[in-house]
Amino acid sequence: MDFKNLKTKNLEKGTVLLSPGQKCNYGYRVISGCLKSYVLDSSGKDHILQFAPEGWFISDLESFTKQTPSKIFIDAIENSEVQMIGKEVVPSFEELNHEWQVELGLKFRNNLIASNNRLISLLSGTAEEKYLEFTQTYPALVQRLPQKLIASYLGMTPEHLSYTRGKLAKKK
Repeated sequence: MDFKNLKTKNLEKGTVLLSPGQKCNYGYRVISGCLKSYVLDSSGKDHILQFAPEGWFISDLESFTKQTPSKIFIDAIENSEVQMIGKEVVPSFEELNHEWQVELGLKFRNNLIASNNRLISLLSGTAEEKYLEFTQTYPALVQRLPQKLIASYLGMTPEHLSYTRGKLAKKK
């Protein structure tokens, strides 16, 4: 199996790939652009779980593997090109060739590390620590994303993010 043989799809900014209640049939490997996964709370406010810039994978792993209804949204926040990885491509991890096992293993490991660091930061970090963690995880997105999206990911208002960035800039 070769990454070059995967179906690619061009997405316009705002394209929704997955909504809650749907079964996730694909994982997406981002070639260019950026995707996000998120949930909406009861008041309609979004809470971003993950960004997926170039080279990252994004999916609802539980829904994909168990074929249960998804709990999340995945959409394009920039015009993007993705490779689509369906169940027919990944019947089971053990059936993948070595190249795929290494690639997916590294991506899942890095995603798990990023998720664990984010959880620790959200539970116990200061606003400055949360922002610095974001800049380490997603250095390419700091200047690309609107402040509103970064603030949502960090669990703060855009105004508080602006204050936090200003405070950090004064420390440098």
